[in-house]
Amino acid sequence: MSVHAELSESESIETPLRSRIGLVLGPAAFLAMLFFVDLDPSNPMVTRMAAVIVWMAIWWITEAIPLSATALLPIVLYPLLGIMRGRAQSAAGLIDAEGAGLPAGVALGDLDIVYPNVAAQYMDWIILLYLGGFIIATAVEKWNLHKRIALSILRIIGGKPHRLVLGFMIATAFLSMWLSNTATAMMMMPMGMSLVLLYEELNEKTRLAGGQVDARAPNFALTLLLGIAYSASIGGVATLIGTPPNGVLVTQMGQIFPDAPEFAFMTWMSFALPMSLVFLFTSWVLLTRFVFPLPATTPFSGKAFIADEIEKLGPITTEERRVRGVFIAVALLWMTRKERLFGAEVDIFGWSHYLDLLFIQFGASPISSLIDDGTVSIAMALTLFVIPASKKVGGRLMDWEDTKNVPWGILLLFGGGLAIAKGFSTSGLGTYMASQLQVVLGDASPFAIVLSTVGFITLLTEVSSNVATISLALPIMASLSQAIEVHPLLLIIPTTLAASCAFMLPVSTPPNAIIYASGRVPITKMVIAGIWLDILSVIIVTAFVYTLGHVAFDVLGDFPSWAVPQQ
Repeated sequence: MSVHAELSESESIETPLRSRIGLVLGPAAFLAMLFFVDLDPSNPMVTRMAAVIVWMAIWWITEAIPLSATALLPIVLYPLLGIMRGRAQSAAGLIDAEGAGLPAGVALGDLDIVYPNVAAQYMDWIILLYLGGFIIATAVEKWNLHKRIALSILRIIGGKPHRLVLGFMIATAFLSMWLSNTATAMMMMPMGMSLVLLYEELNEKTRLAGGQVDARAPNFALTLLLGIAYSASIGGVATLIGTPPNGVLVTQMGQIFPDAPEFAFMTWMSFALPMSLVFLFTSWVLLTRFVFPLPATTPFSGKAFIADEIEKLGPITTEERRVRGVFIAVALLWMTRKERLFGAEVDIFGWSHYLDLLFIQFGASPISSLIDDGTVSIAMALTLFVIPASKKVGGRLMDWEDTKNVPWGILLLFGGGLAIAKGFSTSGLGTYMASQLQVVLGDASPFAIVLSTVGFITLLTEVSSNVATISLALPIMASLSQAIEVHPLLLIIPTTLAASCAFMLPVSTPPNAIIYASGRVPITKMVIAGIWLDILSVIIVTAFVYTLGHVAFDVLGDFPSWAVPQQ
């Protein structure tokens, strides 16, 4: 918490120059495009939408105002520019008694497709999925369950320097699969610093006593702290709720390709978890064996240190047990809801199938198609407000006051990303950009496009918000896939994953900033390690998309019918 406070205080003392420039440049560029640019004379909406994108991109990149506040711009600008209505329009307001005004071949149920509204983009099932996940994560943090989980993992793996770093990285990555990367890094960093201080203190005593200290000893602090920061980002990609770019992927896929198969929680994990594990272990080897080699032994028992930390927590509490039960239940419900694994037909049915059978048995209609992971997320989050805490503590596991720790701004960012995706398709900007990109790229192969896109997005997210970057990039990649007729996920998935691979600078991700604020990681060392991990991420992401990505999502298959542009 002290790190967060320190960062916030330093940011509030003086607004950075780039933010002040961006504050003026954003609306200025917007107005310049409206009055002096005409991208498509046959469709003025293309230029108007592009002007909105430019304004939002400038404010996001320069952080002129909070990122979540910038995400609200479409609510104001879309209605003013005629891109989208501000609110839903009832059928009565669109057609008369005889049905005049309804386009030919359009049913009443399709009205929102023909006449979309911007307000609806800020509340989608994936936003509810994240809201429920955030509430559950807040409960885990409230009752300190996350620290017990991390220490339990460390107790199993800990010991020598290499194993201690690996233990911290595995614990951080696992927690980051379910909690926010920032919260995970802030929780693990103080434990890591305690270990670093003990390590340095004992080395100093050895030195004063005339003993010899391994010349590689200073690398322990570097690898341990950088390992915490990097594994927080690496672990987050393994689940749909682990990192915001994954949420943007699911929300925008639903908007851009409404007929595409739903992203199942388990299907994503079957692809992303192995990739995350490979990335985690290769980055551990890279950090501890090549970039900053570690000594073979420590001047203390790592397991004794971890045992002391566990003892400080005391016995597991009733609240921890009950939150753990909810945590395990929601994970299992997410992973077993659907009846398909690896994108192919298998003889394993999800629990929603058996729920349908139960409803049919009682003469009711099947409901599995009406349930999504957002339904599960909110249902399990609600149980936290119902399940009581122990009699000693009193109250419930969660009360509404606890929700002030929920990152509400991220939900608005998701809404802004949805609004951008809808604006791309509604205005025609997506089709326009796809045609232009097709001309620029010429005969470039899909592999070359994937490789260059992953590299570009990885570098771009070093200096800009990953959510902002992916919100702008995905509609472009979707349109490009339609123009060159390749499977959209072949371009969209690696673009999304690349947005979580920023390792070079403190400003790249909150975990990087938290570790840098410890004062033990010089920026030059972070850049050196980050360059290697950026290169590694490009190789691993591209390789996994072309191998396991095809098994899970058929990305190398034929251009799917659900991706054909809708007129």
